[in-house]
Amino acid sequence: MSHQATEQMIGYIYQVRYALNLLLQNPDESAQISIEKFDDVSFHKDDAPEVLIQLKHHVKNHGNLTDSSTDLWRTLKVWIDSIIEIPDLPIKTKFLIITTAKAPSDSAAYLLKETEDRDINMAYQRLKSVSETSTNEAHKAYYRAFKSLGEEQAKVLLKSVYIIDKACNIIDVENDIKSEIKYASLPQYESLVLERLEGWWFKKSIEALCSEQPVFFSQNQIRSFIVTLAQEYAYDNLPIDDFIFDGISEDDISSEDRIFYEQLKLIGLGNNRIQICLRDYYRAFQQRANWIRNDLLYLNELDKYEERLIYEWEHAFYSVQDDLTEYGEELTENRKRAKGKELLSEIEKQDIRIRTKCSDAFVMRGSYHMLSNNLKVGWHNDFMERLKHLLEQR
Repeated sequence: MSHQATEQMIGYIYQVRYALNLLLQNPDESAQISIEKFDDVSFHKDDAPEVLIQLKHHVKNHGNLTDSSTDLWRTLKVWIDSIIEIPDLPIKTKFLIITTAKAPSDSAAYLLKETEDRDINMAYQRLKSVSETSTNEAHKAYYRAFKSLGEEQAKVLLKSVYIIDKACNIIDVENDIKSEIKYASLPQYESLVLERLEGWWFKKSIEALCSEQPVFFSQNQIRSFIVTLAQEYAYDNLPIDDFIFDGISEDDISSEDRIFYEQLKLIGLGNNRIQICLRDYYRAFQQRANWIRNDLLYLNELDKYEERLIYEWEHAFYSVQDDLTEYGEELTENRKRAKGKELLSEIEKQDIRIRTKCSDAFVMRGSYHMLSNNLKVGWHNDFMERLKHLLEQR
């Protein structure tokens, strides 16, 4: 990939990440933000833009804000086009350029910073001079648009333009976002909460960019999501990830996973129920792997959880065995299968949680199937005798 393509890609990611940071840092809790409606990023009130923001990211601090800067002139052209459509836009809207580049002290960009040196008249004169004397063919349309405003209207625009230079880069802005969530999360889980937050935010941003209608995000919406995320990473809870396991066929089942599948066939479970059991099994397997990878489980927590599951299964299984002995010589395979189905249904209705607030039922159901895959539990009265040869073949 070329350097230019790499920088462009980073610029897109920076835009989305910085938008999240801007929203979290906005002192107005009711603030709403939009990505790529009027500008790179914009803040709104009553569906009207109050702040339009252009974000400029440069790898290794390249880029410039001199009077002939492409970043500066391209942005001015975007805003001038907006003014042509909405003439009173500069009166009620603030225009920001946030860039990782540095504005030289002898530049129009420096004169447009929010400092004591801010000077709209001088900034206009410098830009006007460039527009009249520059021979840059690529900028001709920019200069033409600027001159078409006339002095009065150009100064009205520049009065609303503010340059924020030396902004944090794509890496540093991640740390800024993390600092915004630290009071909602336990310290050891800040990075995981941030990862989940950014994954959700990037997905929402893509949906917004693909939407024909403007999509707005509020600070309250983001902060509520952060709190919800942080609550999953608590002492009495565990995060649940999104997994899609649909349409798993018998051919997809490895030899290592075969026994739990044979357990279901042994009781004559229908194909639709088997599909659901397969989904629970693989979801629970993947979820456990994620918890272990992210070091979210306590010492021996899974072992203790499985002991609880086996204990409850034993109560139900031996009760079924007692019922079956009453049939004596009239006990048939069909009765054994029917009782096995009843046992599985009874177990699936249990609410045995690994932690108090981790309530997703697939964790328990899938864990039972994982236990059945090792013949630690079973559904058919004779599951051990019928299937132990599979365990020995592993």
